[in-house]
Amino acid sequence: MERIRLSNITKNYGDRKIFEIPDLIIQDGQKIGIVGKNGVGKSTFLNIISGDIKPDSGNIKINGKISYIKQLDEIGTNRKISGGEKMLQTINLSLQENPDILLADEPSSNLDIYNIEYVTKKLKEFKGTLLLISHDRTILDEICNYIIEIENAEIIEYKGNYSSYKKQKNEKLEREKFEYSQYVKEKNRLEHAIIASKNSAKSMRKAPKRMGNSEARLHKREASEIKEKLEGHSKALETRLNHLEIKEKPLPEYNIYFVTPESSKIKSKNIVSSDDFSLEINHKQLLIHAKIYIPSNKKTALLGKNGIGKTTLIREILSKNNLFSINPQAKIGYFSQDLSILDENISILENVMIDSIQSETTIRNVLGNLSIKDNKVYEIVKNLSGGEKVKVALAKLLVSDSNFLILDEPTNFLDIESIEGLELLIKQYAGTVLLISHDKRFVDNVCDNIIIFKDKKLVQFDGNYSEYLKYEENKVKNKGFSNDKLLLEFRLTKLDSEIALENDSAKRLLLEKEREEILSKLKNS
Repeated sequence: MERIRLSNITKNYGDRKIFEIPDLIIQDGQKIGIVGKNGVGKSTFLNIISGDIKPDSGNIKINGKISYIKQLDEIGTNRKISGGEKMLQTINLSLQENPDILLADEPSSNLDIYNIEYVTKKLKEFKGTLLLISHDRTILDEICNYIIEIENAEIIEYKGNYSSYKKQKNEKLEREKFEYSQYVKEKNRLEHAIIASKNSAKSMRKAPKRMGNSEARLHKREASEIKEKLEGHSKALETRLNHLEIKEKPLPEYNIYFVTPESSKIKSKNIVSSDDFSLEINHKQLLIHAKIYIPSNKKTALLGKNGIGKTTLIREILSKNNLFSINPQAKIGYFSQDLSILDENISILENVMIDSIQSETTIRNVLGNLSIKDNKVYEIVKNLSGGEKVKVALAKLLVSDSNFLILDEPTNFLDIESIEGLELLIKQYAGTVLLISHDKRFVDNVCDNIIIFKDKKLVQFDGNYSEYLKYEENKVKNKGFSNDKLLLEFRLTKLDSEIALENDSAKRLLLEKEREEILSKLKNS
């Protein structure tokens, strides 16, 4: 059954064409991920389908009831709740409407890893048609069976999930590279052949003086015939050259070669350490007699639920108080969402080059990996979008003389292409990195060390996030936990989501009481 049909849809903002859709049909039960760079029109696409925005031309047919999960939708409530709780409520209310078509714009924003898993499960269970904008590749992989890419004002459809889409895109890119190299090779061959043919025609010698009249006439006739053939051959080659199908050069890849001065390398095992420290904020105990060891020259992820104390811990490290031993060689570069390291009144390139120890070529390549290319580097920072400013701040840190980067949610406001570019940059960065992120794939691809908040302690694991999850799974099996204990742990995980979603204060108190009882049972088991 057709749920959505778009015919001859166009949308422009001023002189800028957002997209042009000749014909698009979306069937019942399709789970479609919508991808593309920031600003290409992904949200506009959903708003046109929902009816919130009118297209400039064309027809839209909707068959069924629509529910729309917008970014940080305002939900009426009598109590103050976090952005993550707002998003969970929005999702819950939208699903309760039992829509035929669900539109979701970044539903995982402001959620921690655990609630992202909960939302992923809910969206997987949804039986209707789903159109989903997300920069979380794990969500797109686990939920979607189609991908729509918005690029150069066109809608391009791909069958399969995000990983399948990436594979198809890479195959297409390799094909374009091959076709372009063949085009250049054939173009050069024809151009050289034309020059050679014309030179041969010009070099036809006149008859030598020693020849008699009859011999000279014969030579002249033969030379004229050969010259005519050569000129004809040249014209034929020129015709082939003019009709040669032009292949556009694929976009360049930006190779990074970071310079790492010997003086900036950390020689000791750990860059930050503490054998015993406690942490509290507003009389709330976050950590009690915890230990932490951040290894030098590795990439460490700091993981935990929202509000558990990750950013507070980072701020304590930055304050360089006596809670921690910090290597004196450490030069800290800190990324936070306030973007205070940027000078708004100068260009992107000037911002990034200030205090940089890298060459301008490396700086441009770093910016290129974050989708800031060509003349874009000369734009004044105050004129940029929020996502673009994030990219500039990250680039500025990566090329600075810092050897210890602390990054608090660096992927917020970035499109997938820029997230993948940032992954490449961090992997190639030679210094130490400590980061907070709720993007599982980003953490998995970048980090080789994990620190997790658990029961007011810090659990440390040498390996990536997938390896940690496997380790925890095996630990449960090997310790032979009873079924009762496993059931309690599963119930505890579910309770966290139920508490976040519950609007009724009395019911919420009951759930919180049950949670405390389960924690007590687990502690004494």
